[in-house]
Amino acid sequence: MPKKRSARLAALVATVVLLAAACGGDPEQTAIEREVQNYLQSVVAPAEISDIDCPPDAPIRPGSSFLCDGLVENEFYEAQVTIIDEQGRKEIRPRHAVMQVIAKEASLAAEAAEALGFDVQADCGDSLYLVVSVGQPFLCTLEQSGTDLTQDIEVKVQNEIGTTVWKLKSS
Repeated sequence: MPKKRSARLAALVATVVLLAAACGGDPEQTAIEREVQNYLQSVVAPAEISDIDCPPDAPIRPGSSFLCDGLVENEFYEAQVTIIDEQGRKEIRPRHAVMQVIAKEASLAAEAAEALGFDVQADCGDSLYLVVSVGQPFLCTLEQSGTDLTQDIEVKVQNEIGTTVWKLKSS
């Protein structure tokens, strides 16, 4: 009977390995993607991140770096992963900022009102979240309170936590 049990065990192990390979497989890869997703979810919350994909051939040795990507609220999102040491500790650095539109509009309106000397409302679109590459600009519109006067502003994302600077866009 031990030979039959060994043969069944070998067949079961082979089946598990084949299933793992068919599902995207490498347990180390899956663990890295899960770790990256868990970390990034804490960064983008309350938005949702999904479909994290890291390169299957990513070098897992100290000093190596690779990019993982996913979706935040159905928008492309990317992070750089750097292996720090032999124990596999990682630094995960987002390359996009995720900002709640309503909160960003409120902060831009307050900053612009202070700079311009009159009350304004900011409009950055109808989405719930903005997902913007760090270093990249996006456009919003300021409307002077009580008037129909509007002015576009260029808003530039400075870092992965969504710190921005803005300037009036020339016509």
